[in-house]
Amino acid sequence: MQRFAASFALAALSFAAVPAYADGPPVTAPAAEPAPLTGPQVGLPAPDFALTTLDGKQVSLASYRGKTLVINIWATWCPPCREEMPDLIKSYAPLAKQNVAFLGVDTTEEAPIVRAYAAAKGLPYAQAVEGSKAFARDYDIAYFPTTLVIDPQGVLRARYIDVIAPAQLERFVADAKAGRNGAIVSPLQQKIDALLTGTTVVASGDPASVVASVRAAAKAIANAEDMLGDSDAAKGNPTDLLRTRVEEAAVRDRAIAALAKVASSDADKSLLASLQGDAATDREDWATAFARYTDVLAIDPKNEDALSGLAQAAARQDRYADAVSADERLAALEPKSVDAQVSLGLAYAKAGRYPDAYAAFDKATDLGKAAVAAKPGDAGKIRKLAWAYLYEGRTHAKGGDKAGARAAFDSLLAWTAKLPAGDVRHDMYLEEGQEAIVALDLADPGKTAVSLAPWTGPELPGSIPNTIKYRLVVAGPVGKNLNLSALGVPKGWVASFCSDKVCSPFKVAVQVPSAGVKVIEFQLVPPDAKAKIGRVRVTATDGATSASATT
Repeated sequence: MQRFAASFALAALSFAAVPAYADGPPVTAPAAEPAPLTGPQVGLPAPDFALTTLDGKQVSLASYRGKTLVINIWATWCPPCREEMPDLIKSYAPLAKQNVAFLGVDTTEEAPIVRAYAAAKGLPYAQAVEGSKAFARDYDIAYFPTTLVIDPQGVLRARYIDVIAPAQLERFVADAKAGRNGAIVSPLQQKIDALLTGTTVVASGDPASVVASVRAAAKAIANAEDMLGDSDAAKGNPTDLLRTRVEEAAVRDRAIAALAKVASSDADKSLLASLQGDAATDREDWATAFARYTDVLAIDPKNEDALSGLAQAAARQDRYADAVSADERLAALEPKSVDAQVSLGLAYAKAGRYPDAYAAFDKATDLGKAAVAAKPGDAGKIRKLAWAYLYEGRTHAKGGDKAGARAAFDSLLAWTAKLPAGDVRHDMYLEEGQEAIVALDLADPGKTAVSLAPWTGPELPGSIPNTIKYRLVVAGPVGKNLNLSALGVPKGWVASFCSDKVCSPFKVAVQVPSAGVKVIEFQLVPPDAKAKIGRVRVTATDGATSASATT
């Protein structure tokens, strides 16, 4: 199902069978000119915005007049966003020297989780959390990550969806400075363009030929979607998702117009309704999408694509009961699917049915644990279980059940620790679990909290190689002085707290910075290579209250 809207009208089409045309040469529908995208147009003034950064600063488009502005729309739950963040951090310093400003915007999450991530990663540029949804609406944000580049006069010069490579960002910035629109050119995008613009649809003639051409067009769209999945900006093969969406919509519109004239069998009517539902979804016409996917299901009640589309269309109209119903039907079709139970749990949560949501997640994690038990050591199954615990924790947190959230996030960390260190999700899930725990603590502004998780990412200056390393996160009221100490360290071992380019053995005094979060590399140094260690506890106290975490 495509979620980005193209801005041209959808004709009202019915399922009524139409008499076949008289025999004669088939007529091929001409290629349609790509219609402009919804949302802000490249080459036109960017919409104004009013946002508040994590440090309380008010920013607007006018705040950056005279500078080239890079806006990165991201979320902590978005794997590609986390993938591209190190490159954005590296790009920031050299571009900032060239009168380029950066602004990160999270349109889906609360400030505590963003604050925890920003502190853990040391994000060097301003971050804003948007609660009003006006920015997401005005900039038509439907995909993550999205990167926008606005020139010094306030004209939008690039709108890019996907992980952005430093070289691509530099080209966009150079184009913006020169007053040019950024372009995405790659062999892969050229292949997609050729596929879609070269797809023909038989508009009239023999009904069988019309139907065959429509099915071929639908396959071409599916193939284009597969090729989008091969996008790799780092290797010089980025894709232009928005342009591709417009090209797909043009092919789909021709297919709908042709098939509407000849659809007579249930299979043809189901295909027509599916194409109409996809077209309406593409334009964010959720009422029409809901109606057309309902038509598909009247013919084929077990059509999983239509059920997924129906669930999305219902949720976007706040028809949560209908969304739940669709997800319940999907879960019934796949009773052993962890994914189906997680989707159902999220649907229940959106409907405010938290007890049902928790029950769905319990079933999801039970299924996940059974799958791991059947194939111990299977990294894919462990990943799936950890993922289920991640969303279970977020759902408990959203429902106000902090204890349930903490238990789920602890389970996330425990199962992630069983993944190989080089696994594609090992570092990300460890970080997300710890950030989520810190966010729970930050939600209680008067609380001092400590969290420990295995260290991920580059080592801090002064760290000692080949030791046991943890990411120690301390959260508390800004300015509070905390004394950290390590308890239970065996004889001969050294516990080291490393931060701010220095390391302190066994204990250290720190002050909570303005972010409310302090990240420390905690190391346990063995006396020799064969030494074993048990549990070590780190305690933080301000003289009146204390908190602790155990390795």
